[in-house]
Amino acid sequence: MNENKTGKTGAAEMLSFGGLQFALGIYTAFSSYYLVMFCTDIAMISPAVTAILLLCYRLFNVINSQVMGIIINRSSFKEGKYRPYFKLFALPFAISLAALGLSPLINAGIRIIYTALVLIVLDICWSILCTASLAMLPYLADDDVNRTKFISFSNSSAILAFIVIGTFMLPLADFSGNGNRANGFVLTLAIFALIAAPLIFFAYIRLKESPNASTSIKSGAKPGLKKIFLTVGRNKRIMLFLAGFCLYSIASSFRNLTTYYYITYNAGLGDLLPVIILAGLISPLAAQPVIPRLLKYAKKETLIIFGLFASSFISLLVLAAGNNPAALITCAVFYGLFTAIAANLVYAVMASFSDEMLAKEGMSMSEILTAALNFTSNIGSAITNGAVPMVMAAFGYSALAVSQSAGTLSGIRALYIFCTAGGLALSGFVVLLFRREQLKGA
Repeated sequence: MNENKTGKTGAAEMLSFGGLQFALGIYTAFSSYYLVMFCTDIAMISPAVTAILLLCYRLFNVINSQVMGIIINRSSFKEGKYRPYFKLFALPFAISLAALGLSPLINAGIRIIYTALVLIVLDICWSILCTASLAMLPYLADDDVNRTKFISFSNSSAILAFIVIGTFMLPLADFSGNGNRANGFVLTLAIFALIAAPLIFFAYIRLKESPNASTSIKSGAKPGLKKIFLTVGRNKRIMLFLAGFCLYSIASSFRNLTTYYYITYNAGLGDLLPVIILAGLISPLAAQPVIPRLLKYAKKETLIIFGLFASSFISLLVLAAGNNPAALITCAVFYGLFTAIAANLVYAVMASFSDEMLAKEGMSMSEILTAALNFTSNIGSAITNGAVPMVMAAFGYSALAVSQSAGTLSGIRALYIFCTAGGLALSGFVVLLFRREQLKGA
């Protein structure tokens, strides 16, 4: 099995992979924090229409991520299995990201259609770049500790993207638009697009991959798609783990998508929104070097369970924090620390599944398992992207209002606190079941 690894990864490869994750993280962070707000408050699409638009977009993303996994599994290039996608999709990704910023300037009659088409193109580019890059991970290190070190480094880059977007997106849009945020988004997204393209190209140039990466070493032929999906679908452990990650994605999406609304309206601390987001991102960034060391004291599955239940408890503590800035920042810091443990080790578990499938079935499953992980994440995002604006519309949210009604504030509070805490707790219980199945098969 080791012949499929690339060996020791050098600093240049680590930096290039980190740069790729930073580029992809730009859009991930934007869609996590500001996509709903962008549609309702910037593009001035009604919350009800936004709910339908983003629900359809996320459902497309669910299907698209699986298609991208199949395409990568069935394709092969002279330059490798994964790297060529970085070259092919770098410019389309950057162009579509910049084009999204033009939505507020498009004629109102076709704005919804324009926004939907741009999101579709952007999602195709993002999905194939994300799937190809994450599918490389099992071939960049051989054991849990080294894999987790590599993931921690790449996650640090993604977190930096979240820090940049979460902290500077709105101030930069206000500044570049000279007070007109809609115009400012045009220039801001164009700037980030110009940053993303060269980082993706650099990853194409620097990253190396084994000629045998993600190929079948037993039969010498690619297994049929039916066999691949039946193999995954019949594996109870894999399905339990994916279900747990889906619930985690739902909970995280509820929190991310409602952070702007909760801090702005419920806490009345809109000016401190970038600071609170920054605090919640710096803490997991600081934790990255520590997380691989935790594997000396506990198994990765146990650490994931701890991270999920601890972050659920911290979510409930936001109720006690009220509108106290220090308390909210403290909650954000600890939430970031505990969720970082779960988020980092997820990919180490999936890499172990990939090793198992290669050893027992002789099938390359890395990109299929990555697509399955993306599938569960996208299902979670689809649910929350549809639910958040729909619930807010039902509770009377108005983008033009300086303050919201008591009913609207209750709806935002339920989404931000209780949906997050409940989803994380359910995720922890499902991963506990997964852990029990792991022990049975040991």
